[in-house]
Amino acid sequence: MKRNLLLLGSVAALAAPLLGGCVLFPAAMVGGAVTTATIMTDRRTAGTIVSDEVVEKRVSYEISQTLGDNRGHITVTSYEGRVLLTGEVPTMDDRRRAQQIASLSQDVVSVINELAVMDNSSVTTRLSDSMLATKVRTAIIGTKQISLNQMKVAVDRGIVYLMGVVSPDEAKTAARVAAEVSGVQKVVTCFTVVTPEEIARRLKDLQTTDPYAKKTE
Repeated sequence: MKRNLLLLGSVAALAAPLLGGCVLFPAAMVGGAVTTATIMTDRRTAGTIVSDEVVEKRVSYEISQTLGDNRGHITVTSYEGRVLLTGEVPTMDDRRRAQQIASLSQDVVSVINELAVMDNSSVTTRLSDSMLATKVRTAIIGTKQISLNQMKVAVDRGIVYLMGVVSPDEAKTAARVAAEVSGVQKVVTCFTVVTPEEIARRLKDLQTTDPYAKKTE
């Protein structure tokens, strides 16, 4: 089955000419709901990591309380306050309301709405997504140019979503590696793309200001 790579832009000005906007690429052009992230070598502060986890739980709860538990299957993923909504909802109104609820939630900076209007995915599909997420993580771990700790991975219906703060080269490599994993339908990158210099500055700041950074080198 033909796999596709979708690039979603949340891109720093310097990288915008490379990855700006939303562009769909065939997998061949890049060489060929379950989430994860860890604190070790993360480019966020420990406080931001905790905040993102709280945001995910809060937004999930608020959507469930407003729409009801039977109004779809929604996965919430947050990275530096940028919230990604994936899964399925029964109507366009539910899709719109879920985005509105998330956007008004505490500590949410922006919302990327990837909810599909369709019947809920089956238990079999969700189990397949879980296994696919593991395969994608394993593939990323085996790549020297990038680290799984720099990003989050979410999978819904065979669609892989990647979030994190990365350089342009890291964004391309991560997308290529994920797209080459068997079973992946397409890859959507929701990265914040910055220069290598900005990444180095972030890591340096973490070493001097984050009490947890030195313990997790």
